Amino acid sequence: MLVPVNVRSEAGIKRDGTRFEGNFYVDGQWVRFQRGLPRKIGGYRQISNYSSGIVRQIHTLGLNNFAYTHIGHQLGVQRFTINVDGNTSAPVDRTPTTFVENFNYNWMFDAMFDGAGGGNVIIAHASDTLMDITSDANYVAYIGDAYGTAILTPIPTAGVSGGVVVLHPYLFMFSSDGYVKWSDVNDPTNFTSGDAGDAFITASKIVKGLPLRGGGQNPAGLFWSLDSLIRCYYTGGSDVFAFDTISSQISILATNSVIEYDGIYFWIGRDRFMMYNGVVREVPNNLNINYFFDGLNTNNANKIFAYKVPRYGEIWWCYPRGDATECTHAVIYNFRENTWYDTQLPNSGRSAGLYAQVFPSPILAGVDPIPLPPADTRITEAGDIRVTENDNTRVVDNGFTTYKIWRHEFGVDEIDGPSVNAVESFFETGDIALIISDPPKNRAIHVEMMEPDFVQVGEMTVQITGRINARAPEVAGPLRAFPAVASEKYEQQVFFKEQRRELRFRFASNTVNGNYQMGQIIVHIEPSDGRYQS
Repeated sequence: MLVPVNVRSEAGIKRDGTRFEGNFYVDGQWVRFQRGLPRKIGGYRQISNYSSGIVRQIHTLGLNNFAYTHIGHQLGVQRFTINVDGNTSAPVDRTPTTFVENFNYNWMFDAMFDGAGGGNVIIAHASDTLMDITSDANYVAYIGDAYGTAILTPIPTAGVSGGVVVLHPYLFMFSSDGYVKWSDVNDPTNFTSGDAGDAFITASKIVKGLPLRGGGQNPAGLFWSLDSLIRCYYTGGSDVFAFDTISSQISILATNSVIEYDGIYFWIGRDRFMMYNGVVREVPNNLNINYFFDGLNTNNANKIFAYKVPRYGEIWWCYPRGDATECTHAVIYNFRENTWYDTQLPNSGRSAGLYAQVFPSPILAGVDPIPLPPADTRITEAGDIRVTENDNTRVVDNGFTTYKIWRHEFGVDEIDGPSVNAVESFFETGDIALIISDPPKNRAIHVEMMEPDFVQVGEMTVQITGRINARAPEVAGPLRAFPAVASEKYEQQVFFKEQRRELRFRFASNTVNGNYQMGQIIVHIEPSDGRYQS
């Protein structure tokens, strides 16, 4: 006798342990969870293809409906604007004249008001930490008009190895041996007089700083060293700032793995995911923590970067998986749904990302080089580096290539210039099995028919997969398509006539304009034979 059963697993994709263990979804690509149910992740559109190098940091600042965007890569700094429609200006080279190209550079940007200069300025710092977060090599920071086009100039103070952060109205720089220094108030070029000062606040290198809001002692900030988390807060007087150690028992895997989400700070430690919400805590992850750490290319771990998609409650950590040297995959923590999942990143991956701020969508940088068109502008030679100059635009590389900048969470397709491509999205349910039902039955399941329930655009497919026992080979059935709108009565259901002892359903969307949100899917099943070996 056929029995209707709701096809629904718990939100999240479980990679750790066996597939038969638990009731989470067991596989997926470009899928997220909302209200506990799967839905396709948004599409992405190319908005620029003129980055001269692989981008390691993105910074935006809004003014008059434009996002003034700076990017840092191994060859320097470029600036372009993005309007509300996602159209970009030509990039402008702002690379300092004293800058020396280095493929191991990691970048930090911040912005603040410069009282001496009378306007907002961009602060930029590059250090050779991309392959070694512990590097103690010092580099100067650079400054320039946040909205201007002139090349950046060095800040007249000794260099640092860690980076920079603005705790308004002070600029902080941090370095090895727990060293920090701060500028005079509203004067990011003055580190010698007024409120300017410095201190050694821990024993190990400081690698990241972020503002800390609230608490009644502002300005305040958090500093991550290689083994401790330290709070900085304003006191005034001769000391100006004070520091206290929140935890001396932490670790940090990557500089750009730190991200704030609604006043809570998240980051990746050497062997777990961490958070700070007044106290340091581990973020529980029973779904893919082993999948992440076992699959991570640890030699390129400092290329990890985080960004967030607040609309869906997500924090994305993009990382290089396997033998990849750029970030090819993302592990995703859904704060709102309290679950974890993952996805492979588009194309060959992404190298940097920034969540939606002034611009209404996340901005991510691609890693695939694209050939430059033939140039009719002046070309000069300097060793193996060629510089192509045209007005205020300079493209510098050693392979005559540029890189794309993408707008994510835009539509549902990949839009690359005139080319529009489908973005494949799929998910696979956890096992349905009578042997673990209540009461258990040593019977296979025969599936007669399914009633799909989706908010759907474009054709989707469903496939039965599974096995006769947990150690038996997987048996995948034929793909069965169902349209977004049933034009015939027989298209209102999907008919199978298949059986498995341990059974899963795999749903996929892979058409241009394809999109879906899953609802309550009903399958009609009945017990079948009692075989337990293939």
